[in-house]
Amino acid sequence: MHFVSRIIVDHWKLVSWLVVFGSVLAVLGVLRLSFDVSPNAVFLSENAVSKQLQQLYGDFGHDDNEIVVVIEGPTLFEPEMLALLRQYRDRLVDLPDVLNVSSIFDLRERQSGLLVLPRYMLPDSDADRLKRQVTQHPIGKNQFVSADGNMLVMVAHIAGESLPLSKLSAAVADVHLLSERFETESGCRTLLAGHLVIRAETLASLRKSMVTGSLFATLVSALVAFMLFRGVWPVLICCAAPGLGVLWTLGVMGWAGLQIGALGTVIPTLVMVIGLTDAVHLLLETNRQLNAGKSCKEAVGLMLRRTGPACLLTSLTTVIGFGSLLLSQTPSVQQFGLCAALGSALALFADLLVLPILIRLSDPVALLGKYRSTEVQMFACMNWIATFPLRYAKVLSAVGIAASLLLVFPALKQNPDIIWTETLPDDSDATLALERADSVMGGALRAHVVVQWPQDRGLSDRETLRVAGEVHHAILNTEGMSGPFSVLNVLETIPVKDPTLRYRRCRRVAGDQLGRLVNESRRRFVVTAQVPNDGASVLDDRLKVLEELLRNIEQQHPGYSLHVTGTVVAAARNMRAFIADLGMSLAVASLIIFLVLTLAFRSIRLGLISVVPNALPLLVTAAGLVLLGYPLQITSALTFSLCLGLAVDDTIHVMTRYQQLRAAGCSETRGEDDAVADGEAVRLTICQVGPALAITTAILVSGFGAMLVSPMPGIQMFALLSCIILLTAFIGDLLILPAMLLAFASGTDEQRGSH
Repeated sequence: MHFVSRIIVDHWKLVSWLVVFGSVLAVLGVLRLSFDVSPNAVFLSENAVSKQLQQLYGDFGHDDNEIVVVIEGPTLFEPEMLALLRQYRDRLVDLPDVLNVSSIFDLRERQSGLLVLPRYMLPDSDADRLKRQVTQHPIGKNQFVSADGNMLVMVAHIAGESLPLSKLSAAVADVHLLSERFETESGCRTLLAGHLVIRAETLASLRKSMVTGSLFATLVSALVAFMLFRGVWPVLICCAAPGLGVLWTLGVMGWAGLQIGALGTVIPTLVMVIGLTDAVHLLLETNRQLNAGKSCKEAVGLMLRRTGPACLLTSLTTVIGFGSLLLSQTPSVQQFGLCAALGSALALFADLLVLPILIRLSDPVALLGKYRSTEVQMFACMNWIATFPLRYAKVLSAVGIAASLLLVFPALKQNPDIIWTETLPDDSDATLALERADSVMGGALRAHVVVQWPQDRGLSDRETLRVAGEVHHAILNTEGMSGPFSVLNVLETIPVKDPTLRYRRCRRVAGDQLGRLVNESRRRFVVTAQVPNDGASVLDDRLKVLEELLRNIEQQHPGYSLHVTGTVVAAARNMRAFIADLGMSLAVASLIIFLVLTLAFRSIRLGLISVVPNALPLLVTAAGLVLLGYPLQITSALTFSLCLGLAVDDTIHVMTRYQQLRAAGCSETRGEDDAVADGEAVRLTICQVGPALAITTAILVSGFGAMLVSPMPGIQMFALLSCIILLTAFIGDLLILPAMLLAFASGTDEQRGSH
């Protein structure tokens, strides 16, 4: 670090030009970034679940390109209302992105083949008779109409495959406009649901939250930072370097041709937070040297030599933590881990290169601001805090170890889960529509059972039709699943007894619509089932029951193959695996970080000591989630990955400074015994590093705390967990860690090596 500091200090103008040149390249790279990615990329992988989903898309079309319109009203079958509903359906069909719309207006009578709801109806048509016909129709019942006739469903099929965010948002916006117009004309309640709507509303909520929520959080953090530093210029310096780190990260992603999907939206915040913590440590060390009478040049050199090694080590452990995500089987997770690791490294480079330049260009008076008085107060506060580990080292160590061991057991009971609307406000259209559809019709999401018949059979073969009927029966016998729908429902509307003739007529009547149910060239048909929005964990349990019933059907009908798939199925299973991957990567990262710290500090004992303060914040939060009944969701897992790095960073700064002080020896205790020297080293470590820990914790907690006002439950959970982890880590690093250093590292020679 001495060599690096000399280059940065002596050739700071050259470094400045390199920073400017790199930033210009980064800006050009950001212009190449694409945010227009398919949401399916988040959960698709190379496993069998994803391959079955892709096969479903190829055989029967995409089931995730649908907008489900839920309409409620007490007079839906009055002739005037039916005319308005038909007009609304026709307007949907005319939208540029809509292929077709399935609704009650497509239903035909069994005997005559005429439309159940003719296009032109007499004003005195019997509404009750029309309602009975539709609610009892083999295709309409529980698909397009509720049993009581007070809820209708229209399904708009959108053109395209795996739509990017811009396309699906535009399609949903068009349908929203028509729905609002229909509500005004009819007085009926109209809500939108389906995968497209959930994704579009999630995107809109994320964008709004990122703009307004992030701005509010930034303002709160800046205000807290200003109050602590008592000057504008120190705050700007601390934010400028991490800000450039964010720019460089996005620029590299742009030049590499990477796209920012759902996971990528958190990378700027992540890099900013990681860079900010090291920037505060570096700046406070500079202030300490300036207060000691050093010039800016001398202060920068000493800052890089004293705090730089700790920053390098924190960056290495953070890169390892995120790099462990490359072990995942999901490409989107691998890309997120790669970009996060890259961002962590670039945040460090920005701190080490940009911060010294800004300090060299600063007036020491403006740099220090009124922080001197704050420093005196914080030194006194930290000196008081230091009395606790000095007096109660063994007690605090025992409490930390015991708490960690006790919390392991509930923490390991985490159940990975995902709720499709977990990132949406509770009052969003998609959330309300799914709630209404779940309670009235059993669900608006669909799982699919794909049936493949043997080569010597046909769809109209009696055994094939018998298998289809048994699949319907299996779905009805699976708790939480309802509304089985397949070619059988269509065949019921054909008044012909002979199965072969009935199917021929069915093909003539249904036309292209039958292609979403049957693929004769592949000898496959599909049976859909409605599932409620109860979450991936509950759905997976129900799917296991259904799959057992399907295996029994396969055994009774040799040659027939059955499996469950669909976007909701693949997302449920892959996203649970994705969350499990994050948990596994967290465990791997923790082990690797322990090994790195052991090597860096040249002591197994110090490596073991670092485990408790790093693990305690995560264990407290994980156990708390279990005890309060919350599952491990994507938000929770990402929070753990982020905050593990922050907790380890603080631990490294404390242990590095302790080693430096213990190795050099404290002037006040030269010639004293080891116990006195260790105690003084711990006291000075808390007094010197503690203010930086307090400031970074206060800034980050205030920023995350401001995000608690977000209407999105996912962001609220992320903010709450982050605050808990950061506060617990702060307590662990200022009380538990120093106590353990005194209790277990005191008197050893390992910490006395030169660094």
